[in-house]
Amino acid sequence: MCGIFCSFVKGSAACGEINKCRASLQKRGPDVGSTYQVNVNGYTGLFSGNILWTQGERPTAQPYLDRKGNVLLWNGDAYTWNLMMNTSIKDSDTKIISDFLCNGGSMELLMTSVHGPYSIIYYDCEQQVLWVGRDPMGRISLLWNIGVDKLIISSVGHKDIADLEEVPAIGLFRFDLNACILEPQLYQWSHTRFDCNYNIQNELQYFKQTRVQHVTNPEDSVLQQNDQLNMSELLLHQEFCKNVSNLIHYLSQSVEKRTTINPKACKMCEFKCDHAKIAILFSGGIDSALLALLASKYVESDEPIDLLNVSFERPANSENFECPDRQTCLNTLEELKTLCPTRRWNLIKIDISSSELQQKRFDTIRHLIYPLKTVLDDSLGCSLWFASRGLGKCNGKSYKTPARVLLSGMGADELLGGYTRYRKILQRHGWQSLNEELNKDFSKIPSRNLGRDNRVCCDHGRQLRTPYLDENFVEFIRGLSPWQRCWPKEPYPINLGEKLLLRLAAFKLGLINAACLPKRALQFGSRIANKKENGSDLSDRL
Repeated sequence: MCGIFCSFVKGSAACGEINKCRASLQKRGPDVGSTYQVNVNGYTGLFSGNILWTQGERPTAQPYLDRKGNVLLWNGDAYTWNLMMNTSIKDSDTKIISDFLCNGGSMELLMTSVHGPYSIIYYDCEQQVLWVGRDPMGRISLLWNIGVDKLIISSVGHKDIADLEEVPAIGLFRFDLNACILEPQLYQWSHTRFDCNYNIQNELQYFKQTRVQHVTNPEDSVLQQNDQLNMSELLLHQEFCKNVSNLIHYLSQSVEKRTTINPKACKMCEFKCDHAKIAILFSGGIDSALLALLASKYVESDEPIDLLNVSFERPANSENFECPDRQTCLNTLEELKTLCPTRRWNLIKIDISSSELQQKRFDTIRHLIYPLKTVLDDSLGCSLWFASRGLGKCNGKSYKTPARVLLSGMGADELLGGYTRYRKILQRHGWQSLNEELNKDFSKIPSRNLGRDNRVCCDHGRQLRTPYLDENFVEFIRGLSPWQRCWPKEPYPINLGEKLLLRLAAFKLGLINAACLPKRALQFGSRIANKKENGSDLSDRL
């Protein structure tokens, strides 16, 4: 993960706003950092990059300058390319991308070929053009403020930097620095097609055209029977057998990439070591349990996997950190131990007092959550910040995870129908409305969830990776009808009908108990949230 920053300001002085978020940028990228300045048509441009080493033989410093004077700031993981790229195991993504563009490659073609999360800032010296963008699912944070004579772009913000907004994950933006005003032109992802106020120049196709395979009608499904079938019985039916196998295949591929593309040294060590390189945000629920089980297939056998579980002090009961997720994670850990008896699992119990929560929220977390500001942003942002810090007790002893990579189950609920409100939508309006709601929720996660989550988790110098949001996995799941993903209706209860396809996959792999756990939101499972508050209200704590 990296902390990248760019600004263009009219006049001879560089933008001073970087000083307000410099510390946060450095925490995102603690390994290497540098800055570079340019002067273009009366603008002073400042580029700053702070790098967390996750790919290549050694860290590649940013901003990265090529032989023509082009400047690249890249924050991401390119797992695969749809183009023939001059790749080498010794080269980082940064150098591969820079070489392609320097040798005349098209930015539009490049960005539609990358599979993996990213945010990018690229200055084309010859054309005097600035490119800015996030991947089509918005998995990496990028904020901006576009003024008349000033442009600020940054991975993270600060509440003292006014009017920052999330860069919309709807395409690539091109700024012509020869123009009279700094106005972005949009090269829009074809799957978004939202009404917007940007000047659209072209349409770029990233995902394949989604063709829902209506191989069944919900009325013909075996699930339509009055009697509830158990998971063993459902797995015998042809309508589930192939889809469950495909889900396991695509999710396994996704987890393999996200656990093996990683330096052999942990954050504490310079050379190959046997400390944990992978940590999982672990509630013990089905999403994180399945990631843990699959990760154990690919993490080296002599390395532990750290499981991070957070709990907050109950206001009415000082020093009581018992919460629903804590008991769930203990139960699921026993199931993982049975399935992977030779794996060393480090369960990190992260207990947060009310006083520490208040202090860290004021000093740090509120700046990372900004520009978001609701009660839900507060509770989720704080939960994820403390969990990803990875500081707690392991087997009764103080421990801080040395892992460079965090795995998270983000995206599973939106893709596979995990939210309890889906049941009401189906009951009142039918399958078509549920399908529309699933599509709407998926399109909103870049602005609603992912930028915020990336900012708070990566504040500890770790790379947040989200296997459920892998491009191939997403294309497979979104190619299924909603009733092939979930069945949120009678006679199937919420611990079976919601995310049914994922539950069947977990059951098939041996997670018998975890497969039947009901959905529990992180803010309630960790006991940080006050149920009397409305999550969509503005928070007076931020």
